[in-house]
Amino acid sequence: MVRHPAPMLATAGPAPADDDTRYAYEWKYDGIRCLAWISDGVCHMVSRNGNSLNAAFPEISRAVVSLAAGREMTLDGELVAPDRDGVPRLARIGRRLGVSRPSRSLIHAVPTCLYVFDLLGFGGRDLRTLTYLQRREHLERLGLPHGHILLSPSYRGIPVSRMLAVAAEHGIEGVIGKRVDSTYRAGRSQAWRKLPLRRSTEVVVVGWLAGHTGSEVFGSLLVAAHDERGQLVLLGAVGTGFSDTARHSLQHQLAALAVAAPPVTGEIPPSIAASAHWVAPHLVGDVAYRERTATGLRHPSWRGLRFDRSPTEISVPEHG
Repeated sequence: MVRHPAPMLATAGPAPADDDTRYAYEWKYDGIRCLAWISDGVCHMVSRNGNSLNAAFPEISRAVVSLAAGREMTLDGELVAPDRDGVPRLARIGRRLGVSRPSRSLIHAVPTCLYVFDLLGFGGRDLRTLTYLQRREHLERLGLPHGHILLSPSYRGIPVSRMLAVAAEHGIEGVIGKRVDSTYRAGRSQAWRKLPLRRSTEVVVVGWLAGHTGSEVFGSLLVAAHDERGQLVLLGAVGTGFSDTARHSLQHQLAALAVAAPPVTGEIPPSIAASAHWVAPHLVGDVAYRERTATGLRHPSWRGLRFDRSPTEISVPEHG
């Protein structure tokens, strides 16, 4: 039985050639990684960094138990909360994360589903040494969809350029290319290649700047990440991408984390240092951006909090 599995992670890289037949392609969902396994009839769900997801998503846990029907199995997938157009949005799934006892009204307002893209174990057998295509055959025999559990589509023989064009047309975050001969190995791997339509990175919230005069909420968040020496360095300010509800919710959290001194090392621009309100580096967020320069992130936009990541894991993105 595969218990407490460590996830296999995709590596950013150039897209394969359109005629490269070594890859199968899946959609890159804007959600939370979820590994789920059944042990003695009980479902256990954890995020990428091992935090339990059972309490926040009871409807998914029940669906996994129903799907298993007494069998042992270990699934890998992405928890998503689609918008009205059916497109998964990280900001929506963030409304459910960290809620230990979601009310019926919240579950109804923010419905979720689990897109399963891999089967790591079944019936007491460890499937991780099988190839992607062999694991996929086992996965497709499970009879998905099943309630809140859906089968993530896999495509072969379609040019990756066409996959990316369709993703852009439908507002999907991007595409994942997976070597069809790859076994499942924990950690980051070149065998899985992520091809996002726009760049995104996780950041640590370290402070905020006031909004317009008279506003009760912040105008911009100050964000940072760890450099190659492990020091927390400022990446700049993020002022767009927030709903009014998100701003007020974040403002309450920021107030509880206030500190006097900046938690970052290195030079702080005078324009920020003069008016910054600093906070302890406990919150992790997700930011879309155009490029990273020597001075920080260009045109950053907030995408939501990430409760599945630890601040110590967050590193600065590559230049460019």
